[in-house]
Amino acid sequence: MPRGNGMKFHYLDHDSDVVDEEPPVQDIWYEVFHAYDVRVIQCALIQDNDELAVKDIEVRWTIDGNVYLGTLACDDLTVYYARRHYSASLGGTSGLEILLTALNAASYTDKRGQDFKVEIRITSVLGTNQRLRCWCVRETLELT
Repeated sequence: MPRGNGMKFHYLDHDSDVVDEEPPVQDIWYEVFHAYDVRVIQCALIQDNDELAVKDIEVRWTIDGNVYLGTLACDDLTVYYARRHYSASLGGTSGLEILLTALNAASYTDKRGQDFKVEIRITSVLGTNQRLRCWCVRETLELT
């Protein structure tokens, strides 16, 4: 548990933050959450449509002013997981990876930030009955 100036801190659990847009608007960012003193444990996403078509999805994390972006052509009704990887943000064009493997948000460790925002969007032309969903599991640092 982190400590500062003799004070004790702990992480407070939160229910999952969710975006569930049906239908989403193409190229519009949907905020999953924006919070302070956060530890993200997992971030999952899924898209589905009547044509069972692959759609391009982008996930953007803004952590303490640094923008990280991940893009992937996602299969219909398939759960993907976003995580921070070792690449630099390169002005918001890198730094996140979207995988089929259920890893937590920063590989095998959590990802923390004093100011943390997660957003998602679909950039492909929408399918019939298009749906876009994202879930993030996070904890918030609290002073006790």
